[in-house]
Amino acid sequence: MKTVVINGSPRKGGNCETLINELIAEIDGEVSNYFLEESNINFCKACLGCQKGDCVRDDDLNKAMDELQEADLLVFATPIYYGQMTAQAKTFVDRFYQISQNSDKSLEGTKVIVIATQANPTDAFQGYVDGLAGMPFGYMGMEVIGSVVAKGTTGKGDKEDLADAIAEIKKIGENL
Repeated sequence: MKTVVINGSPRKGGNCETLINELIAEIDGEVSNYFLEESNINFCKACLGCQKGDCVRDDDLNKAMDELQEADLLVFATPIYYGQMTAQAKTFVDRFYQISQNSDKSLEGTKVIVIATQANPTDAFQGYVDGLAGMPFGYMGMEVIGSVVAKGTTGKGDKEDLADAIAEIKKIGENL
């Protein structure tokens, strides 16, 4: 199985990375792991150059998008900041435009696992996370096969704090 991991957290060694590593341990096959905070990423400039070929941006997201088109699975992780994904994660999602505008490219059939972390200990943002199954992933023909929301996670990479989410991650990983 070919897997692309997108870590939209700005924190190295944070909760998203901890949960990603737990899931990667369960995955057989090739894994490409992108920590967006340390990647060279640029915003979509809506120039429509992608309609004739590749995105005009010369950055790491072009490589990630190429790999994603060949992947079986996308692991998409983001903290929830102010009720939404991080700016880094949104920049990645916005670059789906380069695939949706080019009839030679597709993410149809790619499976997705969503990992979200939040300091809020309630289900306040569960609806937002569940909505990702429709937009952007469903819109791109992808299928969310699992999602984990680690609630009340204020520490940084604290496995005890993340115990429930780790258990969920391991269950998802066992079913891959």
